[in-house]
Amino acid sequence: MPHIRALFASLWAVVLTVSFAYAQSAKGGEGGAAGKGVILVRDVKFAQVKLGGQTYPWNRMQVELMANNNPDPKASSKKWVDKVKVTVTQIYKTESKKPEDWNYYRSAVTVLTLEANQPRSVLFYLPGDIVKRDQLRKEPDYYYVQVEVAGNEEPLFDAKGNLLPEAVRSVHKDLNTKAKFDPAKDAADRGVVNSPGILRPQYLVLYFDQPVVPSSPEFIREDVPAR
Repeated sequence: MPHIRALFASLWAVVLTVSFAYAQSAKGGEGGAAGKGVILVRDVKFAQVKLGGQTYPWNRMQVELMANNNPDPKASSKKWVDKVKVTVTQIYKTESKKPEDWNYYRSAVTVLTLEANQPRSVLFYLPGDIVKRDQLRKEPDYYYVQVEVAGNEEPLFDAKGNLLPEAVRSVHKDLNTKAKFDPAKDAADRGVVNSPGILRPQYLVLYFDQPVVPSSPEFIREDVPAR
């Protein structure tokens, strides 16, 4: 068992030694037009916001989506894409150097339908009490966004393990190759079992948010935590 932990630690250590050149190359694709995928993550933004009468600010993650024309020959309309599942994972480092001691949060929503070429934003929130308790900054140390359309996952990497141009905003710049992404995802898959239901989709947040954010799509309600 100790040698497995050592191997795991070695793999995850790769994530922590990212060069400046990789970071710059990741920035190059920001704000571009939709790529070859069905759904493009156009942008990911983080903010701390006061909700309703809550004591502490909440952390908000905004994921801006845009659909291409629907490639499904059986689709009722090429201009609409149905059942788009968006899963977000956030990773916050702690004082420990061991990834298993870090804070991991995950949440998912299923968008009812998206109109092609019409950007919409999906929001996720970490409660203010958790932000205060765990001393969380506005933006996590790492994050990634996974998108599924009708059960088919949109790819993030090409056959060589390089991040696809259309997936640049889906993945934190320090996880921009499959060799770096995989150990981070493995750690997150283990870690999120300790925090189900903490990171919440917007429809489970009952308090009024300021400032107003861009329009959101309609959702298929799934009032259960993501695992």
